[in-house]
Amino acid sequence: MARAGALAPSGDNLQPWSFVADGEELLIRHDPRRDLSLFNVRCLASYISLGAVLENIAIAASNEGYRAVMAYSPNAQDRDLIAKMRFEAGADKDALADFLDKRCTNRKPYASRPISPDVLKRISELQEHFPTIGIAWTIDKFKLKQLGQLVSDADRLIFENERIHAHLFSTIRWTQAELENTRDGLPIQSLELGRAGSLAFRGLKRWSVVNFLNRFGFSRIAAKKSVMLMRRCSAAALITAPDTSHLSFMLAGRAFQRVWLQATKEGLAVQPMTAIIFLQLRSRLGDYEGLVGDHVAIIDKLRDDVHELHALPKDRVPAMILRIGFSSPPSVRTMRRPIPEV
Repeated sequence: MARAGALAPSGDNLQPWSFVADGEELLIRHDPRRDLSLFNVRCLASYISLGAVLENIAIAASNEGYRAVMAYSPNAQDRDLIAKMRFEAGADKDALADFLDKRCTNRKPYASRPISPDVLKRISELQEHFPTIGIAWTIDKFKLKQLGQLVSDADRLIFENERIHAHLFSTIRWTQAELENTRDGLPIQSLELGRAGSLAFRGLKRWSVVNFLNRFGFSRIAAKKSVMLMRRCSAAALITAPDTSHLSFMLAGRAFQRVWLQATKEGLAVQPMTAIIFLQLRSRLGDYEGLVGDHVAIIDKLRDDVHELHALPKDRVPAMILRIGFSSPPSVRTMRRPIPEV
């Protein structure tokens, strides 16, 4: 069950979790030391991942004929213990069980063709498992272009904020030996930059180089790729929560994982677009740590624009955006730390 849980996605593949077998129960813990990104505001990005862990375990348990019974945050004195799970016999196999190890992030450009309404309906029906979590679709090409511009505005900060830049480059694994050693982070090939692009990207590791290039508009030019990626996708799914509590974001993470697994089952490629989500969350929470000058104005505008584009009620909180479409498989997949280590 722990191995199935560890197949879940996480920010920059940093895997902020650990597991403890306690008799017949499985304890799932948050490891706050794993992801110190500026995007991980109040650990909400990690709680999305932890929700995906829980959903994976529940699905994997059904494959063994068991129902996973969860107790969220069972110990008020132990904040990092996020769930306790026991297993009861008598469950039917979940239809998504065969896709746990097939789900992956695909950062390639997608073929620009529509997804059938029946497929979108099947993905949306997964919301019934989590009634407090919402899903809003963007399929209109003009609105996808508008969303792409918002994503681009957020992605600019990767090359304009020294702390965000340093964190990203600390998670990239440049060689197979490095990847095998850490079994986390992002293989450079997973960014789908091609051989020449990967070499050029390595030259951007030094902040002084990026800071100099920004005098000539580099950050804006680099972020424009996001506009193209969103225009070329078939649809974007926005997952929303009722509030910014850790429990709501865990439930959003469970729904997020089911949406992704169903899309995988339907033969679709998926990429989470995270910078836009977690920067606008900083605005919502009034937490501007590490942001200065016009970056504060940028994320405040992102918050308003995301709500307006999706016509969201004021009480809905954007928790994740996925671009979805048709593509060949990704060039490489990420690795996971060995279960004895976690």
